[in-house]
Amino acid sequence: MWVNPLRYFRDNVATMNHGARGMHASSLATRPMADQPVWRQVAQALCDHGAIRCFGLVGGANFKVTHALTELGIPFVSARHEGGAVTMADASARLTGALTIVSVTAGPGLTNAITGIGEAAKSDTPLVILAGDVPVGDRTSSFSIRQEDLVRSVGASWIQIDEPSSSYRSVREAAAHALRERQVVVISLPTDVQEQMSEAGPWSPLDSLTPPQPDDTAIDAVVDMIRTARRPLILAGHGADVADAESLLDRLAGAVDGLLATSLQAHGMFADHPWNLGIAGGYASPAASDLIRQSDLVIVFGASLNMWTTKNGRLIRNDTRIVQVESRAGRFGRFSEVALRIHGDAAQTARRILEALAASGSSPIGRWRTPEVAAVIHDKSHRHLIYGDRSDGRYIDPRTFTKAVDAILPADRIVVLDGGHFTGWPIHHLSVPNAGSFCIPIAFQSIGLGLAAAVGASVSFPQRLVVLAAGDGGFLMSLAELETAVRLDCRMCILIYNDAAYSAEVHHFKHGYALDIVRFPETDFARAARGLGADGATIRKPEDLAALKAWVERGAPGVFVVDARVDPDIAADWFMQVIGKGNL
Repeated sequence: MWVNPLRYFRDNVATMNHGARGMHASSLATRPMADQPVWRQVAQALCDHGAIRCFGLVGGANFKVTHALTELGIPFVSARHEGGAVTMADASARLTGALTIVSVTAGPGLTNAITGIGEAAKSDTPLVILAGDVPVGDRTSSFSIRQEDLVRSVGASWIQIDEPSSSYRSVREAAAHALRERQVVVISLPTDVQEQMSEAGPWSPLDSLTPPQPDDTAIDAVVDMIRTARRPLILAGHGADVADAESLLDRLAGAVDGLLATSLQAHGMFADHPWNLGIAGGYASPAASDLIRQSDLVIVFGASLNMWTTKNGRLIRNDTRIVQVESRAGRFGRFSEVALRIHGDAAQTARRILEALAASGSSPIGRWRTPEVAAVIHDKSHRHLIYGDRSDGRYIDPRTFTKAVDAILPADRIVVLDGGHFTGWPIHHLSVPNAGSFCIPIAFQSIGLGLAAAVGASVSFPQRLVVLAAGDGGFLMSLAELETAVRLDCRMCILIYNDAAYSAEVHHFKHGYALDIVRFPETDFARAARGLGADGATIRKPEDLAALKAWVERGAPGVFVVDARVDPDIAADWFMQVIGKGNL
């Protein structure tokens, strides 16, 4: 029987570490403290609030607080770059739901981390970042920057610990805020304040967060819409995964004779469900694009309906009624106008709709689950589309490569994607067992974050195989963290789609522009991997995958890098659609 790792964590590990989703560590008692330096109080506050792990890179301004965390039993994962440390923590927090910390030093320690902070902030990941800082008011130090302006510019929150007596309380409140609001909070720790002595001030536990309750009038309205809908669709996003709403949404779709689909961030939800269309939006299969366009009612649970999910508004017809269920009122109408807004938790709202449907005594009229629709879902899925294999011995077709790897690797996997032109191929052809086994740090549209995210996933679930898919450009940006993966004995298979270029720019500008500035000599990633202590193989044809098969047969130990020399002339269909040069 398949076990969802996120649900397992919630049900088993979280009760021991008191920091996971759905549980506030605010119920824990404040520990009595004698006078001690602020850096110890900060560490104690995070420990008391249930932090389970710290990622980072130490320097003079954050060494002591990081050391104090390890003394309290919180494991520290040392990265090779602060940006990597934040992205490791981001992935770990997404996959576990637990309070996760990052520790960086002053000045460049924080500036190096800022892209990762921006990604986590735009992905609604709850993180606490401890940022060492110069003494209060010191603007002559080489490490001096305007931390607050920098942090807030990418959407994160910022506080500074400037009063020793309130440091413990301030850190507990910051951690509670990060978990409650699903935000990144950067805590500035000036070095002079860190050394000051004080007792821990009082901290009053906050009330446990109660998810917003959907309004009765809104529930009645959506039930009325369901009664008249002939082709309803349930669209689940990241908010539905956070609310653990999958089973309820499955029941709701069955009750209304509807189809299911997900946003990119909820990829893997409803895996192998016969009426699941998969990802909506830019990565949608022809089946999903066809059937979503036919829907007359779309009920959206915890998805923002941004340009990626709606194909710039072209995926859903103008006359389709859209109901948006969202737990945070500020999210309504950010990208798309909707017919009905329901302010409520995804799981509770789905349950209320089911109850109201049952109480009404009337059945919906929809007849959407038919043999004809089932045939469309099967025949127009990415897995069953016919394509001309362009493998020629020098290059392997990326579609052929991905399908072959999918068949070789164990089904029990966590899939992590970097950003870039290549992403459609693993999304289309690399299976994901459930939403708790998928991570793509791409909300900030940065490439180069995938390797660090894969390390964060592997540290969080060390017994499971993590499969990373990356382009050659993004992987080279983060190559230093390959040493981290090897050093931490991660169990990881890295798939590099190597076409010796920044392919998005190649295919975007190949008509009318010279491309020398975005093409590079081939990099031998398998050889580089062996130099850093990993294993690896270069793949130019399907037969070359024998080395990967042998590694899997040995139990898939350690890190294995697959350097796939993919055909640089194959343009990804999803990308050509995005830039307006492909069929929708």
